[in-house]
Amino acid sequence: MEGQLDHHPTPLGNWLEDLFAKLFYQPDDEICKKAMKEEMSPQLKVCINGQHVPREGFDQVITEARRTYNISVQNSRELLASPDATDKGIGSVAHIQTFTLEDKKTGNQRKQTSLTISVIAFSDGGKQLIELVEIVLDH
Repeated sequence: MEGQLDHHPTPLGNWLEDLFAKLFYQPDDEICKKAMKEEMSPQLKVCINGQHVPREGFDQVITEARRTYNISVQNSRELLASPDATDKGIGSVAHIQTFTLEDKKTGNQRKQTSLTISVIAFSDGGKQLIELVEIVLDH
């Protein structure tokens, strides 16, 4: 397949997709809060569309999105992962996801696509997201 990457999901990519599902796509707020506490570093560095967001601000972004929308993933694909992602389960991984936001009050829907590059490391006794760079666009 000329011009396309032949990349298969890694255990790290699967871990990250599971984290995204806990944060955004499943309806239980307690599962989300637990994932935020245990699987996101307190020193998490976030940049969304070129704007740095402090950890507390990112927590608010997640909470507000969950309060306002029903979010459902339409497509998710791991694009690339660092070599350590396979052997050690830590490193960097890039994903592209398309999802639908349905406003809980109005029922209006819109689609977004998000490209993320995430860094995962062992921290506080477990695997944690320590850096996230995201480009997100409305369709």
